[in-house]
Amino acid sequence: MMNRPVGIGVLGLGSRGIYLAYAFKELKGAELIAVCDRNEKRFAMTRKKVEMGEELACYTDLAAMLADPRVDAVIVATHDKAHAANGIQVLEAGKHLFLEKPMAQTLDDCDAMIRAWQGSPSVFMIGLELRYCSLCEDMMAIIKRGDVGQIKLGYAVDNVSVGGQYFFHDDLRHKDFVGNLLLQKGTHSIDLMNWWIDAQPVRVFADGGLDVFGGIESPEKRCRDCDRTGTCAFHMPREFMWDYGVTTSQREDFCVWGRDVDIEDNTMVLVRYDNGARMSFVECHFTPDYNRHFTLIGDRGRIVGFYNNEQDFRIEVTYRHSKRRDIIHSEQRVGGHGGSDPKIQAEFIARVQRGEPCCPGVIGARNSAAIGWAAGVSSETGMPVVIPPAPLPFEPSYA
Repeated sequence: MMNRPVGIGVLGLGSRGIYLAYAFKELKGAELIAVCDRNEKRFAMTRKKVEMGEELACYTDLAAMLADPRVDAVIVATHDKAHAANGIQVLEAGKHLFLEKPMAQTLDDCDAMIRAWQGSPSVFMIGLELRYCSLCEDMMAIIKRGDVGQIKLGYAVDNVSVGGQYFFHDDLRHKDFVGNLLLQKGTHSIDLMNWWIDAQPVRVFADGGLDVFGGIESPEKRCRDCDRTGTCAFHMPREFMWDYGVTTSQREDFCVWGRDVDIEDNTMVLVRYDNGARMSFVECHFTPDYNRHFTLIGDRGRIVGFYNNEQDFRIEVTYRHSKRRDIIHSEQRVGGHGGSDPKIQAEFIARVQRGEPCCPGVIGARNSAAIGWAAGVSSETGMPVVIPPAPLPFEPSYA
């Protein structure tokens, strides 16, 4: 047991990293000790945002921050491409790790991280916070209770009206940087479907396209220099607010119609699981609305869930051979991502304070990233991709 606040270090000071630094600073049982970023210009802005001065240690090298004995746990919020290397370095240093999603961009990197954790004293969690949202918890409780029976079929849709603003102005529009948007965005919903279906994905087939964004504009064209600034729906303002309530002025503003754009803006995925269940997932970045729809069909009934950030949560359960229809409106909670951000952060701190090595949700994070990775390969090759089992058994402490 730890009888003092958990010393926190944050790696990566983009808008999400600064948000996490402030969130953990304000969290009961945690103390923000240090931040780390290769760009020293971000230190002054971070100190201002988290309302700290020289008492906040600032490092440009991860190894140096890991050597700080006051740092017990590291929050990794670097770009996705660096997640695996950074995560392994933190685990090998014996620190606790809270890693932003996706876990990694390839299956091999995910499994390397799991192996790095095995035998360590660390708590290892991935920031797939929607498992801690009231809607998703309620859906899991209904499924576990057996109301709809054994899940045989599922389908989910991510409607992403903000796709243009979120993903097509900077390096996220390039495959060699982000992999694909199933990894960057869809991994939340894919993880939830895996969690509810409660099985190992074994085969993935996908087809994606770049059908709206990209085009003929110069890769160097920027919103700030464009004569269509007043009329373009995808103009990037100098101050941009993310859906978790943080405003940033760090966003790039390259044109969403640039001919260098090569990331798919829509994808359809089909997944088969080792228990015979199947799941389809659709992600589209040019819808008029911003929400998620989940449907799971069992041998006794069907459960449908609706999620949006405004927390208009709704669950509908229907039953075979019955006119019964149950409607549930899940609890609204304070905090980003439907109230799930503060809950997963508090869970991480509580587990660190208990001092029990564990990796809750990590196998699920591995499998959601594996599906995203496999879907990218399948979409390019036109062939299904096999996913091998995770390198840990499916035990309750790992689920």
